[in-house]
Amino acid sequence: MLLLATGILAALSGTIYLGIKIFAPWLHFDLIYLRKALKSVNEFNAAAKAKKTLADYFDETVAKYPNKVFIIFQEKSYTYKHVEEKANQVARAALKMGLKAGDVAAVLMYNQPDLIWTYLGLQKIGVEQAFINHNLRSKSLSHCIKVCEPKILIVGQGKDLSDAVLDIKDDITGISFYSCDTSLPPSFTSFTEACSSMSTDPVDASERSSLTLSSINCYIFTSGTTGLPKPAIVTHAKTLRGAYVMWMFDISSDDIVYETLPMYHSAGLLIGIGAVLSKGATVILREKFSATRFWDDCRKHNVTIIHYVGELLRYLVNTPESPDDKKHCVKHAIGNGLRRDVWAEFQNRFAVPNIVEFYAATEMPVGFINLFNKFGACGRSSPFLRKIVPCTFVKYDVNNDEPVRGDDGLCLPCGADEVGLLVIPLNKEVTFEGYKNQDTANKKKLIQNVFKQGDVYVNAGDLLYVDKDYFTYFHDRVGDTFRWKGENVSTTEVANVVSSVDFLCDACCYGVLIPGCEGRAGMAAVCHKDTTRSKLTDAELDAIWNQCKELLPSYARPRFLRLRKEFEITSTFKQRKMTLQKEAFNVSNISDVVYFHDSDRYRPLTEGTYTEITTGQITL
Repeated sequence: MLLLATGILAALSGTIYLGIKIFAPWLHFDLIYLRKALKSVNEFNAAAKAKKTLADYFDETVAKYPNKVFIIFQEKSYTYKHVEEKANQVARAALKMGLKAGDVAAVLMYNQPDLIWTYLGLQKIGVEQAFINHNLRSKSLSHCIKVCEPKILIVGQGKDLSDAVLDIKDDITGISFYSCDTSLPPSFTSFTEACSSMSTDPVDASERSSLTLSSINCYIFTSGTTGLPKPAIVTHAKTLRGAYVMWMFDISSDDIVYETLPMYHSAGLLIGIGAVLSKGATVILREKFSATRFWDDCRKHNVTIIHYVGELLRYLVNTPESPDDKKHCVKHAIGNGLRRDVWAEFQNRFAVPNIVEFYAATEMPVGFINLFNKFGACGRSSPFLRKIVPCTFVKYDVNNDEPVRGDDGLCLPCGADEVGLLVIPLNKEVTFEGYKNQDTANKKKLIQNVFKQGDVYVNAGDLLYVDKDYFTYFHDRVGDTFRWKGENVSTTEVANVVSSVDFLCDACCYGVLIPGCEGRAGMAAVCHKDTTRSKLTDAELDAIWNQCKELLPSYARPRFLRLRKEFEITSTFKQRKMTLQKEAFNVSNISDVVYFHDSDRYRPLTEGTYTEITTGQITL
């Protein structure tokens, strides 16, 4: 009788499963996704209950794998025990400096082991950290340091970093300056010596006992539509969720992760390093990405996981083919922003079996992840999963840069395969921390009266769509921000820099598409104070480029210039960019003179050079 009952149950289960696969295949994907996600959800709930932070995970990993290699950098290996001792010294030095839980330390470093043990050491005593983009200079650098209100600034190795800080040091008051460089700048204290004199013994966990998962872990700067970078608030809860991303496809202590993404971004720091240390894996850390060394490094170190942004993989597929292209141990490539054409070519050429594309933003409360190697997708968002990861997509008017609303004033939901704006409802479980000291920017990220009067949603600022099987796909960014070289570029910030050139009266910046390139290249339309001018002189072109080179990071410098007599404006005095963006740099369709960046200066763009750029003969 028991055997009969067992057989009936097995047959019934098989029938239900077969029915799901045939009549509701999306539910089949959801069940698989849910099974993988529940492990992370349960772990997170347990961590929240125990007030467990990434520093606690690190302490547990050190106890479990003290002699295992944690970091390999420039042919040198650092064990978990060694990194812990360095972190303990950082923590003790910081305590001696008078820092305590809740204080802020700004960190300006290249990718290097020092940054990782500084991050962990300051976490051990609950000090919040603001990670400054090491490409920033002048006004942008000064702004980022001041807005996060640090008590100290720690500058990493590299004379160029010290020089950049010295250039704006008089503009910053009330903080102490520390340097890791061997040649100590005037009025800087040696951070290396301050730490090396400290004991390597563990720091008592009571130093961070006041922390909860809602406490602030760090600030990650992100470019938006308001000009200068904004410090996104990253809580300890969000730090753990970042680490758990790789947990979703079962990263283990046997894995070796290749990390070239900058640590001042949440991807490299939270997802990359966080996942590695929480599981006792090993990270191959590079100061910066090199397409020519990438696969040699992967083969040399038996790398199993590579971490990317879309542009990085495009560089790899553009390298010369080699008989060794498929000779590696890489099982997973995880990242975001991967174009479909690059996806297909990369996977075919290099035979990486699993692409794990995800969608996330540092300041957003939710994200998506594609666990199914589904071509082109960045995750799933079914009616069932939206109960767990609440979000929706609303119709969006790109021309007016706002959601479409019906006669009742409420937003309109999107249908299958319809591009719409991602919005996330706020409630007791889903919160939006926003940006530090940026009230205006925080308010702009919220949308009210979305589906009923009085509700509040977070505006993700991105357009996506969902197919009939509930896989999600990234479409584009909205507003005044575009991506180039894997970085967000604020058109307002670029326009402010360009328009400050003394012979220009105005500038309008926007992103333009280049065939074969990821994201959009920066283009600036400019108006000369002398309205009779029909072209710019060589000296003027050099002046614009030098201004951009001095005040903007490399990825934000405009690749094209267009000289205009005047700009079209709206009734509220906003520049109309749609026509400029549509015309882009196609000189055959526009009467204005256009210039392109070539060999450290701007040169006139002709129909011939336009063709060479669009066919890839000239690269920008």
